Amino acid sequence: IDTAGTRSFPKQWQSISLRDVTFGYGEGKILKRLNFTIRRGERIGVVGLSGAGKSTLFKLLLKEYENYTGKILIDETPLRQIKLASFIERTAVVMQETEVFNFSLKENITIANNRKARDAKLLEQTLKIAHVTDFVGRMPQGIETLIGEKGVKLSGGEKQRVGIARAVFKQPELLLLDEATSHLDSESEQKIQDSLHQVFKSVTAVVIAHRLSTIREMDRILVLEGGKIIEEGSFDELLKKKGRFAQLWQTQQF
Repeated sequence: IDTAGTRSFPKQWQSISLRDVTFGYGEGKILKRLNFTIRRGERIGVVGLSGAGKSTLFKLLLKEYENYTGKILIDETPLRQIKLASFIERTAVVMQETEVFNFSLKENITIANNRKARDAKLLEQTLKIAHVTDFVGRMPQGIETLIGEKGVKLSGGEKQRVGIARAVFKQPELLLLDEATSHLDSESEQKIQDSLHQVFKSVTAVVIAHRLSTIREMDRILVLEGGKIIEEGSFDELLKKKGRFAQLWQTQQF
């Protein structure tokens, strides 16, 4: 993990750019000369078959690896130079598998931002956005209920809602989601997606999606294949191109 940065995350940043970024774990290259820019406030979807490089790209954006070639820039500041603590403070991540702790439900949601833990209004809004209110009522002590080691008292879908709530409560500038609703049934997923679209209005979002219906509202979608971006555009634009994205979409309709 890259922790050697000395600079703070730029306060008035306007873009995140990848310039000729290449990365591989061994001799093989997983990402190959990626070039694209994420503008502040933009919502970006990333799609592709398994092994295309989606999760690896995510890890580079999260500063998990530094042994790439090329540049990742926040405006003109190299990501490598940004202090990890400063980066974490401004970003939030929701992964497929949410890590939860043997604390209360409330503590699991507010853990990423203890300074706002007493903000009852923000917490209430967060519970509604993530639809945690759908299950908190059946818990014996409500939001103060201990959820057990590794969240044994919660289902996979409920854990994902906790992860989404944690990210929303943090009020980040940059939000990264990796198939954040994969454990939810279709009705619950639609509720969460509707809520997340409200959140997206105030953040910059990068979303890895396997179910393409979840990124219909993205401003731009990148289609990865073999570590390269082979298509780029809005949902409708990519369907009209009748290329790889349209093929993936067609496959998921059955």
